[in-house]
Amino acid sequence: MKKILMGLALAALTAAASGAATAAYPEKPIRLIVPASAGGAADTLARMIAKRLNEKFRQPVVVENKPGAAAIIGMTDIAKAQPDGYTLGMTFSGAMSINPSLYESLSYDPIKDYSPIAMVAVSPLIITASPKLGVKTLGGLLDMAKKEPGKLTFASTGTGSTQHLSMELFRSTAGVDMMHVPYKGSAAAVIDVQSGLVSTLSDNAITLIPFIQSGQLVPLAVETAQRIPALPNVPTVAELGYPGYQAVGWYGLLAPAGTPEPIVSKLNGAINEMLDEPTFTQWLGQQGMQPQRDTPEGFRRYIAQEKDKWAQVIKTANVPRQSVR
Repeated sequence: MKKILMGLALAALTAAASGAATAAYPEKPIRLIVPASAGGAADTLARMIAKRLNEKFRQPVVVENKPGAAAIIGMTDIAKAQPDGYTLGMTFSGAMSINPSLYESLSYDPIKDYSPIAMVAVSPLIITASPKLGVKTLGGLLDMAKKEPGKLTFASTGTGSTQHLSMELFRSTAGVDMMHVPYKGSAAAVIDVQSGLVSTLSDNAITLIPFIQSGQLVPLAVETAQRIPALPNVPTVAELGYPGYQAVGWYGLLAPAGTPEPIVSKLNGAINEMLDEPTFTQWLGQQGMQPQRDTPEGFRRYIAQEKDKWAQVIKTANVPRQSVR
């Protein structure tokens, strides 16, 4: 009996110590791993989040860029880190939703290897056309595509990118045959669509809006669930006859699997506080993003749904499996 009581007392003390440590979190600097290069959207967002967390918690939040192999290097490092709340990761749609179906022998599992913390933002995609094509609406593009199957082309920032797969989803949903022309990044793709060498391009709003405003690209539809403030007169794909259609890039914060729930909850609250701040949401808008809040469990479900969605798109479009280099 004495041993049982001692065991219960020890367990109670351990739980109390753990609870106290969680309440005091964070007590030392936090690493925030970004599986992408400095200067990109994920990095820019991570650095703003790091700044805000530093201001809230009075502890340094150090951003570490670990790019390479389509985010696989950085995502693997996040998964293998100690689940103590002092290593976090900035993640995005390609790394979590697309890579599992696109790459052979992936070194991480997006569902099992992480503790989702919070959604942060979505990046709207816009379907645009070359001015040389002579279409002004999505319906006009579809009419042209159906009259001459396989003649129209669409550019992307690379095979398996969100930009590529969003157009594969649209092509499949609308029942049209268009040829994919992959590029290494947005710059070359935009140039060739402007010139008429390629018919269309779907890309992030922040990339395309300057070209739309200058008349160098024609906006046909946005791929978000609602219209975006920057282009209020451009309809969504959904309202043009494809209800439920949505394709976006997204960004969120996570930690290694097994991170204590109270720490995850504390960080989720901090992120959602940011999303309530007008200065932060205004800054997001300037980056071409829209705020997107969720609970940790809601974020987990969203990751799983997006993973299944893009797996089906990749299968339907017969996108070849890629090797990690």
